[in-house]
Amino acid sequence: MSANGDVLRERFLATPLVTRHLMASTWIVCLLNPIFGVDDLLVASPYDIIRKGQLWRLVTSIAYVPGLINALIMSFVLYRLGSAWEQERGSIRILCYFLLAIVATNVGVCVLAILVAPLAPSVMSPAFLCGPGILSAFLVLITRSSQGYAGASVSILGLFTMPTLYFPLLLLVFFAMFGANPLESAASVGVGYAWARGYLDPVVPSDETLAAMEQWHLAAGAVRARGYVSVAA
Repeated sequence: MSANGDVLRERFLATPLVTRHLMASTWIVCLLNPIFGVDDLLVASPYDIIRKGQLWRLVTSIAYVPGLINALIMSFVLYRLGSAWEQERGSIRILCYFLLAIVATNVGVCVLAILVAPLAPSVMSPAFLCGPGILSAFLVLITRSSQGYAGASVSILGLFTMPTLYFPLLLLVFFAMFGANPLESAASVGVGYAWARGYLDPVVPSDETLAAMEQWHLAAGAVRARGYVSVAA
């Protein structure tokens, strides 16, 4: 293996555990999909979840990768944001946050689809698909984080500033401009706002619960693995 290959391998292995495995699964799914069509089993859509009762899609859409460009974007976002968040908050916490964010988003999409279906029947068709769950989860968590600074403002590329309260709405417009599913983006932002205001607190694991989960026998291997970040770190 070349020196550059060794450097890349070490950099990858130095990435926190959950982020590293999500990046790896992104590329595994991306490479397998043209051969086995695994995306058909992973992607979330109101039709499959509501009409066909395929509830696993509420979770598996986190692994949905619609193509090479999306795989590159997802890897970049995971490496830049996911790594930092995992180092700051702990591996098991960020995993729980990702799963909670994507499940809540998909539930929100289904609720919105039911509400708008009388006006836009296409939202309940098999062809109406949600996007990559990882990106939706990040939109939820960015929205939640941005609401932690009451009265603060954020600079947008140095061109203007806006209150952090409305920053997620700008992201919503940005995602829509680049072809994101509008219901999914709206649901992600809505979940982020709800989380920031405490409405999801009953289902968010506490620090004590997360610490106890690290002691589970089934978690022993992960806790000892390279790159695992304890919630107590």
